[in-house]
Amino acid sequence: MLVVAVAATGWLGYRVLGAKASLEAAQGLVGTVKDQAGSADFAGIAQTAELLSVHTSDAVAATNDPVWRAGELVPWVGKNLTAVREMAEVVDSISADTVTPLAAVAGTLTPDSLKPVDGHINIEPIVQLSAAIGPAAEAFHAAVARGEAIDVEGTVGPVADAGAKLSGMLSSADALVGDAASILQIAPDLLGANGPRNYVLVFQNLAESTALGGTAAALTEVHVDNGAISIGRQASSGDFPWRDGNPVITPDPNVEAIFEPLMYTRLNLSTSRPDFPTAAEIAQAFWQQHIGGEVDAVISVDPVALSHLLEATGPIPMSTGDQLSKENAVKLLLNEIYFRYPTEEIHRTDDFFEEAAKSIFNSLMSPTTDMPKLVAAVTRGVSQQRILAWSADPEVQSKLASSPLSGILPSSNDKATTTGVFFRDMSASKMDFYLKTAASLSTNVCEAAEPTFTTTVDLTSSLTQEQADALPPYVASGLWGSEHFRTQVFVYGPPGTTLSATEINSQGRLTTFDLSADDLGRPVASFMVWLAPGQTSQVTATFTGPAGNYGEPQLRTTPMIHGTATSIEAPGC
Repeated sequence: MLVVAVAATGWLGYRVLGAKASLEAAQGLVGTVKDQAGSADFAGIAQTAELLSVHTSDAVAATNDPVWRAGELVPWVGKNLTAVREMAEVVDSISADTVTPLAAVAGTLTPDSLKPVDGHINIEPIVQLSAAIGPAAEAFHAAVARGEAIDVEGTVGPVADAGAKLSGMLSSADALVGDAASILQIAPDLLGANGPRNYVLVFQNLAESTALGGTAAALTEVHVDNGAISIGRQASSGDFPWRDGNPVITPDPNVEAIFEPLMYTRLNLSTSRPDFPTAAEIAQAFWQQHIGGEVDAVISVDPVALSHLLEATGPIPMSTGDQLSKENAVKLLLNEIYFRYPTEEIHRTDDFFEEAAKSIFNSLMSPTTDMPKLVAAVTRGVSQQRILAWSADPEVQSKLASSPLSGILPSSNDKATTTGVFFRDMSASKMDFYLKTAASLSTNVCEAAEPTFTTTVDLTSSLTQEQADALPPYVASGLWGSEHFRTQVFVYGPPGTTLSATEINSQGRLTTFDLSADDLGRPVASFMVWLAPGQTSQVTATFTGPAGNYGEPQLRTTPMIHGTATSIEAPGC
């Protein structure tokens, strides 16, 4: 009996080491798959998937022999063995039911197979991925649930650590897989697989900030039919009338109270609210009523996202002699162009924007576009909330609403507890090229039964008075010249919380607490900040929440020209 026990222990140790090695190898390969997907290395995904399958199968085989199963019956030791076996089975199911079927489709693709030819994208590979992603995402979600249910309480340190690491990895990956599935499942329809579609592309001018980024400055019509994509009519916000007293859609009185009625009567202000469906519905109505034609969807892009796309196209020549590149696009489009033309010729900036939009589009539709870089650029723009989309089709919109393209604040705290900080220029200027912002969130949500969320926001003018005095009138404040500039700050608390305190820590020239309201199921604190050149203002809003379940604390901000510096302090999270 002693000999048998020693032999069984030795064999079990050997199997544990084998399972450990296989699981660690599989974990590294999962990271490789993620990197390959980000760089559109489809052939590499297929090869990695084969290796991943080998390692996960080995891990499962190591944990399912009779000696291992018998060891699971031994007090204390058994719990550790059961946990390791269940981890191996979860990772193997991900390999078999998610990675392998997707790799089977991805392995037939190359970056060249997705490149546009004569203004046409071959959408068949996208249709195939769309069909595969749904079942794969469901299988992954089921595996995540199984992984989270693994009991590692009371196991040895390495097993407990491995369980925590696996659970964290699966939870974060589940969101990524879900986002990919929500977009890929509607991609064929968006590309016209089910019939022609007409879209309006809105370019936001970040030099005049609004909650979603910037004013709706230039619009371009895009036709899509079974992968064939072409540009139609173009317009600037100045081509649409001011409809003061005659809102383009039925206004929400609560929204008007926060953002003023002009949001519904002037196209450029449609992006004032941190909710892209609102902006898209206003833009759709303006286009259909004043330009004409049906609008099936509205897509928004800002110049920072365009600079990312220029990494894939390379520099683009303009008729003005400029070379539009990833290095100069933001500065040229949002600042330098206004120094070029006198006030009476300022309309020529709109011509420049229209040509830039058309030139970038034509370059993206060229077979010379670097597809891996394009995939990375689009992913980056979406993750920064700089590329947004809305569809007039309720079924398509329901998918977009759960994707990172939505521009929608979460309506609950289940998956994440999100606080929002948003800005809006109130100076009739293009001064936000010189505005620097920061936001910090401090919360005890992971320690207290009734948590608090304290958000502090800093605004700084980076200008000297001499620089401000030299600004063209169209850039300086249309109301106060170079004297000072005005910015509205909106702090949105998490759903279900209550605004409990506000504070003005430093004023600049003048800072006031504007109003307390509710919007999108959240409490809102609004401040008005006046800054003279070189000044700084700091404001704070604190929200209190009832007892309940709260997801990971997150902080969302307006995508500014100079990205808002953010930090989160959440002890215990």
